[in-house]
Amino acid sequence: MNDVLALLLILALLIGVISIFVKVSQSLRKGGGSWATICLGATDEFYSHDQKKAIEVIVNKNANKKMEEQDSSEPES
Repeated sequence: MNDVLALLLILALLIGVISIFVKVSQSLRKGGGSWATICLGATDEFYSHDQKKAIEVIVNKNANKKMEEQDSSEPES
C-alpha cells in the first residue's frame, strides 16, 4: 500500500513539474520576456557587420510582406 502511495506522489510531482515547464514555455512564446531579449542580444554580438546588415534586410522584407498582407485583407470602404 505504501508503494502505491509513493508512486502516486511521484506521479503527481512529475505532472506538476511538467505543467510548470509548459506554462513557462508558453509565456515565453507569447511575450518573449526579458530572457528571450537577453539571449537575442547576446547572440547579436557574434554576428559580423555584414551579417547584421543581411539580418536587417531580411527582417525588413518580412515586415513589408506582412504589412502588404494586412493591407490586402482589409475591406475597402
